[in-house]
Amino acid sequence: MRILIVEDEWLIRMLVRDLLEEAGFECRDVGDAAEAAKILDGKSGWQPDLLVTDYNLGAGPNGVAVAIEARRHSPGLPVVYATGNPECLAGQMLGMRERIVVKPFSFDELVGAVHDLGPQTSLRAGPCRKVATASL
Repeated sequence: MRILIVEDEWLIRMLVRDLLEEAGFECRDVGDAAEAAKILDGKSGWQPDLLVTDYNLGAGPNGVAVAIEARRHSPGLPVVYATGNPECLAGQMLGMRERIVVKPFSFDELVGAVHDLGPQTSLRAGPCRKVATASL
């Protein structure tokens, strides 16, 4: 499975990539939404099967905006949102093909979220569920 990682903090981006590659996934990583768009537009010849994105990407679009853009090119693309501030996603509707991991997360949490959304999971759209801060 190919995974695109979007994370503005270089050390965290490298850690996430290392963890996912250790788990056997093929990864590409970028630091912001603009770099992600260059991969997602299809011209690179490499398309992800799953997106792992930080929610807060600093200046510019956030992880939700990256996911929306990614799904314009790959409808139904599964997304794992990583955040150190889970309250920023409180009240957000998450689809069946979305998960949240809270920083600092463990290898098992990250890889578990990816496996939950992997190719064995149905691509059909499912009901949304609301994120509650207390449940994170």
